[in-house]
Amino acid sequence: MKTIFDIIRLTPKTNCGRCGFPTCMAFAAAVINMGAQEDRCPYIEKKLCDADAKKHRQENIETALVKELKSRLKGINLAKRADGLGALVIQTDTDPILQLDYLGGEVTISAQGIFDKNGKELDPRDHILLYNYVFSGGNGMLSGKWIGLESFPNSISKVVTLRRYTEEKLAAAFEGDIAGLKAAANDLGAEPVLPCHADLCLVIPALPKVPIQIHFWDADREDGFEARVKVLFDSRALDFLDIESLVFISERVTETLIERRQKAIDVKIT
Repeated sequence: MKTIFDIIRLTPKTNCGRCGFPTCMAFAAAVINMGAQEDRCPYIEKKLCDADAKKHRQENIETALVKELKSRLKGINLAKRADGLGALVIQTDTDPILQLDYLGGEVTISAQGIFDKNGKELDPRDHILLYNYVFSGGNGMLSGKWIGLESFPNSISKVVTLRRYTEEKLAAAFEGDIAGLKAAANDLGAEPVLPCHADLCLVIPALPKVPIQIHFWDADREDGFEARVKVLFDSRALDFLDIESLVFISERVTETLIERRQKAIDVKIT
């Protein structure tokens, strides 16, 4: 729920009066308390329009890319790549379809699209990720050696993104709730890591050949330590996904863990 301060942040804070109120604070209060429309401020309207335009541009880019990737898939023998990707082949009257585990559920992949077990088509971003996984060809076995993203080449800028949208987000979401993290991770097929030098160490099979290891240290307020998370990948992860896709699949794991925990809480409440 938005607050007065959320509205104030969107305004120019110059008290120009173009919204019909004497100050930006008065306008923000009217939006929250009286139901005034945000777009009465021309500056907010512009920001909202710019945000919508940016969103539409991104959606158009993603849609175009998915279309291109679908086209590329038509020239690939999916059946030959199945074993290397940890997938099953479903024979049809036309082309073979791959079935594999993704974020704790089954998906099917073909040139017609990518669908969950209920027949719902996945988000375009998931399409891009999973098509990239198929294009990798399933290059052999994993090494069993775990490393941080910073150990991969050309990863400097992506390390910051991983920290912000995966490690810090997970730490904040599950601070004081190790049991909740463990339960949510178990829903995704997680396995414990031993020995563990954190409060909780798990391997989550995000994709058959792209497991993600999570080390979670809970907060210790008495000693001044905040909750902390470190994400590790198999040292051969780049043979199955590019660096950007590794960051994205980590974000998707984070989103899914938080969603699973929230569903568990909602069930208890009802």
